[in-house]
Amino acid sequence: MTRVIVGLSLVVVIMIAIPILLAWSQSRRRLRVERRDGVALLRMPFGHWALLSIIAFAPFAAISVAALLVEWQPTAVAGGRFMGVFMGLVGFAAGGYLLALEFRGGLRLDDTAIEKVGALRRRALAWSDVQKITFNGVNNWFFLTGPDGKTIYFGEGLDGIATFAELALKRLPPKVLEASPQALEALQELAGS
Repeated sequence: MTRVIVGLSLVVVIMIAIPILLAWSQSRRRLRVERRDGVALLRMPFGHWALLSIIAFAPFAAISVAALLVEWQPTAVAGGRFMGVFMGLVGFAAGGYLLALEFRGGLRLDDTAIEKVGALRRRALAWSDVQKITFNGVNNWFFLTGPDGKTIYFGEGLDGIATFAELALKRLPPKVLEASPQALEALQELAGS
């Protein structure tokens, strides 16, 4: 009975702590970032992806530990071990990906191009090659679509989102901005903040 109470208490603490920690991470967001050697680096506030990494890893770790520690019927022992190892590997993959974003991920902007640096890959898009800008008013995200149809998105929570708005207003082709009045208005509002 004590284990159940401790386990439930731990779950409640985690469920309360997660939104508080995410709000704390967002409260440290900077609207503008300085350009170094002509490049502005936009990233989520420090600790954001690490926190999400823990959130992704924890349930898989709990299932993995439970699967490895529980007493299985003799005919199911191999399946229990397989499930424990499999869930542990999935947790490490998901958590590891998000942790890699913490250390590596970001958007590099200069006067000619945008480079999205992900956990595993990079993608570059010249400002002049942007075919479309879309603004998601519900989540306050901007999507830039390149000639290949792939998008690069800029979330409201990024450090330097106002820096992005200023550069986008200067560097995006005028026809792209004119085609999306909602995005243009949102960029102007951000740049003025």
